[in-house]
Amino acid sequence: MKDRRGAPPPGPRFLLLASLTTRSFRNLADATVIPGGGRQLLLGDNGAGKTSLLEAVYAAATTRSFRSTELAACVRHGEEGFHVALAAGVDGRDRLELGWRQDVRLRRANDRELPLAEHVGLQPVVLWTAAEADLLGGAPALGRRLIDRGLVSTRPTALAGLGSYRRVLAQKRRLLASGGGDGSLEAWNGLLADAAAAVIALRATYVVALDAALAAVRERTPLALPPMTLDYVPSPRVGLEGRDAILAAFERVAPRERDRGAPLVGPHRDALRLSWGGRPVGDVASAGEGKALGLLLAAAQGALVEATGRDPVYLLDDADAELDRGRLAAVWEAFAGAAQVLATSSRPEVWEGLPRDGRRSLSSGRVIDS
Repeated sequence: MKDRRGAPPPGPRFLLLASLTTRSFRNLADATVIPGGGRQLLLGDNGAGKTSLLEAVYAAATTRSFRSTELAACVRHGEEGFHVALAAGVDGRDRLELGWRQDVRLRRANDRELPLAEHVGLQPVVLWTAAEADLLGGAPALGRRLIDRGLVSTRPTALAGLGSYRRVLAQKRRLLASGGGDGSLEAWNGLLADAAAAVIALRATYVVALDAALAAVRERTPLALPPMTLDYVPSPRVGLEGRDAILAAFERVAPRERDRGAPLVGPHRDALRLSWGGRPVGDVASAGEGKALGLLLAAAQGALVEATGRDPVYLLDDADAELDRGRLAAVWEAFAGAAQVLATSSRPEVWEGLPRDGRRSLSSGRVIDS
């Protein structure tokens, strides 16, 4: 198999998601679905279960929901728990499972609980939903989430660095909130500077690669739009200068942090700046232009995963929303040659005549041939 640029990919590739089995998950029927390879279109009315199906794939692959911070929210009404399982990898030989019941989470890969980095590395996913579209307006939290999801999909070991920073930050938060923070704050700042330097370096490297990948996707997509550029804005701004510069910034802001009782500087306040023709995307792009740019950004994220020798599953919810037929056709070409795309829509008419490798319908949480 060759990639979309015609060059053979490095090393063995993960072929595709072979099957998804769900039990008591949201409004989905208890069933096993065989998604099929290439570009797959999933059609259905609102509430038919399209987003829930993508969420089930995402949950089993990443152990998280993209719609809620609590796995309990994924349990079908009236049930006590849920279970989802993927058969993925070469010939579907890898089985990834996620379950939840009475506040107990089950996470298994190939019949055992692997370290989280190994679990999420088995089947990479690239997600684009209406929530992701809000990052084009400049919401910093969404920008950080996009970067970190991309980081983990290309380098699962990045989970360790991200987790280390969050743990130390939580300790500093508790210290400041309790009114402490004199001598002990200096010690926590030292630990936090170490962790922050590692996170900033990882994020900066990823954004540079993503910006280049986005430019490459734009070149091969027949869409007349100004180029979108991505810039990583670390907190503190001197973060790229290393650990000592970060620690000095923490020390300068320490008096204000003691007054406010909260950390004010660090990678938890990083931002991703998206510019279009030199201006913020959210200020100048129409809804349709923003959606097109967002999907191209998803294609760029996937290209970085493919460069590692693995095939991501693209999960594109309401893929045609905000797009006229011309833009949809152009953006759809960005995913030509992808190993597996699951794109949902409630408008079958706009897809007529567009190339695809399969088409299914969802009704009352059940996948049916259409």
